[in-house]
Amino acid sequence: MSVRETLKRRNEDLQRDLEKIVELVDRARIVPELEPYRGVLRARTRQLLAASGQNLDWLETAQDSLLPDVLSETSTLVQYVRLLKSRYLRGLYRTMDWDRVCLQTIGWLHAEHSQTTSYPAVFADDDVSIIPSMRLPFYFFPCVEQRGLRFQPLFFHEFGHLLYKCHENELDALVGEFQQTVESELLPASQRNDQYAQEQANVRQSIVETWYKWMQEFFCDAVGLVIGGPSFLHAFSEYINKFQLSDYYRQPSDLRASAHPISHLRITLLVERARATGFDVDAQRISKQWNESTRLLNLTEDYHGFYTASLKPALIQTLDDMLVEVSPRECTKDDADGVGWDSEPRNLVALLNQVWLKYFQHPGEFAEWEASVLEGLYGLHATQGNSAC
Repeated sequence: MSVRETLKRRNEDLQRDLEKIVELVDRARIVPELEPYRGVLRARTRQLLAASGQNLDWLETAQDSLLPDVLSETSTLVQYVRLLKSRYLRGLYRTMDWDRVCLQTIGWLHAEHSQTTSYPAVFADDDVSIIPSMRLPFYFFPCVEQRGLRFQPLFFHEFGHLLYKCHENELDALVGEFQQTVESELLPASQRNDQYAQEQANVRQSIVETWYKWMQEFFCDAVGLVIGGPSFLHAFSEYINKFQLSDYYRQPSDLRASAHPISHLRITLLVERARATGFDVDAQRISKQWNESTRLLNLTEDYHGFYTASLKPALIQTLDDMLVEVSPRECTKDDADGVGWDSEPRNLVALLNQVWLKYFQHPGEFAEWEASVLEGLYGLHATQGNSAC
């Protein structure tokens, strides 16, 4: 079979798949909060249909000079269609009534920042994360945590990754300056010209490169705290604390090129930022919890040169500059105190802080209280099934 015939067959197959996807998208029974996403998905699918039709038109011209372009376009279409099947349709077809909680959280976040207002809310089941695509960001959230309010603030961290993507050039420049500071801190007073010196230079380079990903995580932690206040601090601490050695210590080989800093270091910096923001009581609670775990595990922190206290001033200043650049919505004192959580329009941050206040103040009554809030604000009932609305 010739290349022309192969490309014709593949584009015809793509058209059939895309027509089926359009039909599935149109017929899906979804919660109201997913309608904007359905509209975007429908429009994107029809764009891909038009592109495959254009490929078939080009193939009909019998001009061999067009074959490289058709091949390239077909390759792109194959990848997009696979993404539709493996990822983007998941956000539509796993829909349950309880999705309204997460979808409203994501929708509120997007609406609060001028550069994200056009993005529809969508997520699927998995560990807390995001694919911060500028074409269509896609969130993931664990299936059990979806059905409650306590861990909704974790979306604030993931939203930080989307803000980073929106301001990537400016934030990369700030991170690059900090990486230069890290490199300067690591340079020895005198340098040798032998194999040992080369090995040390390689270690320094790996540390500097690792900080590119670490800075993004520290930044998103800070964004979460700025937006959510104490609610984020408690949700984040409880979610990442596994009561394991890895929360406090990792081997150099595990630190090298790691995507996330050591959890205790993240919490330490977050607690300090919370204190500086005025959330002293909450910071003290979290600090005490982690310190007690450290004592019980009998641990001594060692970052193997990837972090030293001398880096802290530059690290904090860089994070402050990054926050100024993106200007996320800030949690007010009333928000942190849960004031006005049941007023209209709904103050999501006040609600989520009220959730944690209730959780600590009346733990035995919390489940019943949360159920009443979910019913009153989201129209969800504890006995409700998993079918879409």
